Amino acid sequence: MSIVRTPKQQRSIQTKKRIIKAAFHLYAQKGIHGTNSKEIAGKAGVSIGSFYSYFKNKKTLLLEILEDFLDQVYLTIWKEMEQITINELGRNEVKFIIENVFKAYDIAPTFHSQTHALRYSDPDINRVYERERSREVTQIRYLLENNKHRMRISDQHAAAIVIHNAVESVAHTAKFLGPKIDDSRLISELTDMIYNFLLHGRQEE
Repeated sequence: MSIVRTPKQQRSIQTKKRIIKAAFHLYAQKGIHGTNSKEIAGKAGVSIGSFYSYFKNKKTLLLEILEDFLDQVYLTIWKEMEQITINELGRNEVKFIIENVFKAYDIAPTFHSQTHALRYSDPDINRVYERERSREVTQIRYLLENNKHRMRISDQHAAAIVIHNAVESVAHTAKFLGPKIDDSRLISELTDMIYNFLLHGRQEE
């Protein structure tokens, strides 16, 4: 049995990156189930033995790619939080975050939709998505806690889950399922719904 190694030299690091890039391309082109390890190795220009020196199997490669992908999603949503006044959350701030969620869904939509569908049948993929869901809910709860003096909600944790599920559902439907409607219209209505839920229609000063 081959030993999976962690690349330390630049050449090894680049080889592993080529394998990941090749897999990502093939998953989008042929689907996750339609791609095998031999094809990934060939696309990356490495031997199948080299593939297995970096990844135990196709599944471990997929999980590593998924974790990296969800990190990109998280950063896209929250990386520009310095533009938001944390303890003065208003309609503009709510809209800004929702717009970032819609942007995140455009990063790699084919890979996103495929892995999201697999979470219902694959416990390992579901665990990765659940970790991400927990991280998102924690971030939303942090915002709510910092604005609790202004809000009418009494259970920040439950509210964070409701908000996360609502935004994710609308973005997921808009990007993957349809019916097709301009994103800006959905974002505007979703912003009003969440803003009114949190602040009961308080007017911006």
